[in-house]
Amino acid sequence: MLFRLALKNVVSRKSSYAIVFFITLAVTLFCVANAVFDSTEQGVQNCFISSFTGDLVIRSKSKTQVSLFGDDTPVTGNMTRIEKIIPYEEIKKTVEALPELSGCVSQVTGAGLVSSGSASRALYVFGVNAQEYLNVMLAISIIEGEPFIPGEKGVMVSKAIADSLGLSIGDRIQFSVAEGASFRIRSGTLTAIFDYTTQNDIFERFVIADPDLVRDLMALGNSLDFTDIEIEEDKTDLLDIDMDIDSLFDDAFDVDAIWEDVEVAEVEPESVFTDDNYITESFSWNYLVVKLKNSSSASSVIRKLNKVFKKNGWPVEATDWRHAAGSTSLYLYWMRVIFNAGILIILAAGFIIINNTLIINILDQTREIGTLRAIGAKKRFISFQYMIETFTMTLTSGVLGTLLGILISWLITKAHITLTNSFLVQLFGSDALTLSVTASNISSLFLLAVGLGFIGWLYPVATALKVYPVKAMAGAK
Repeated sequence: MLFRLALKNVVSRKSSYAIVFFITLAVTLFCVANAVFDSTEQGVQNCFISSFTGDLVIRSKSKTQVSLFGDDTPVTGNMTRIEKIIPYEEIKKTVEALPELSGCVSQVTGAGLVSSGSASRALYVFGVNAQEYLNVMLAISIIEGEPFIPGEKGVMVSKAIADSLGLSIGDRIQFSVAEGASFRIRSGTLTAIFDYTTQNDIFERFVIADPDLVRDLMALGNSLDFTDIEIEEDKTDLLDIDMDIDSLFDDAFDVDAIWEDVEVAEVEPESVFTDDNYITESFSWNYLVVKLKNSSSASSVIRKLNKVFKKNGWPVEATDWRHAAGSTSLYLYWMRVIFNAGILIILAAGFIIINNTLIINILDQTREIGTLRAIGAKKRFISFQYMIETFTMTLTSGVLGTLLGILISWLITKAHITLTNSFLVQLFGSDALTLSVTASNISSLFLLAVGLGFIGWLYPVATALKVYPVKAMAGAK
């Protein structure tokens, strides 16, 4: 009876249709706006993590903001010395033991003037194992040439950089870095030209090269990690600066020379440099770029890794793809935040108006509430009746608005709207506008509808019930 009476009241009043219409419109706009926000976030994330950042990056701890490009703070913005990750072997074993792992690649970063002939550009240089890198960065596709093999001192560049420098496969590329009054110059051979599935200006800031080439360029060396090596006390005598060097040879004596023929096995020179046995596993690495099986688990994996690092006292930290991408990604993030805030302010103003309409709708029924109380209706009965009325309108609007929002998002996606503005391409992470309504989006819409219904029911009913029945019947508010 209570539900039937409430539904009858909703259907019989013309104001109910107006309320349902406006709430439906607001929910639809909110649904489409959320789909746009999700599209920009997901688009940029997919673009970056499959192109050069991975899902997360392990780097040495730093007081400044450090990305894959080095010091990325707004104040300096310069390429400063990037610390090595120590202890590299233990950290890599920890990462490779993750069940969530899809792949990882070690990286050393440098920067300098990249030249070919008379053309030159200031670029960053990512030193990686080429094949491992391509296995992790699935958005990269080789369009000409082959990935360099370890020890080849090879270089790979994007098509945009190759066009700007006039490069072709087999060309020698020169890298130069200023060091005081002199320059450190290294060179490599272009072995491959690649392209990305989605274009972004940030991809034109770096080239991919053999890690030994980058270490030589940045004077990092190809050394092992000798941290925490303890020397026994009885072996430290040789380190005593007061010792008599001549005393080392007191027991020496001359002997006749001995000559013995020894057969030496012949070794093919090229076999030393095959992919299987070429020794490139240096401990001079700046980053570990990690790709996960499921990108949505990145936050939990980062927390887990940082707990392990802290427990072992390792001076490294795991960070997400956004901080690995640097200032460009953070700039786009804050631009989206400002854009989203503007839309939300507009929608909030609309919801305030809708909520006021719900409140006025019940306050206008104060006389009816007084009549019901006069004929014996209890406050609880009246409260539930108007609660059902209000929630019927808001939840109906929520369902209609969500369905309409899904339909509009689908139509926009099917329209294949292409973006030509470079900023919009970076903002959406794609050159086409693709909207999708997620489960979290739908749940937030229904929470919004329930919230509107609760606020639009609680205050006006509580106010109307405080009025005496006689005054309420007289039209008091």
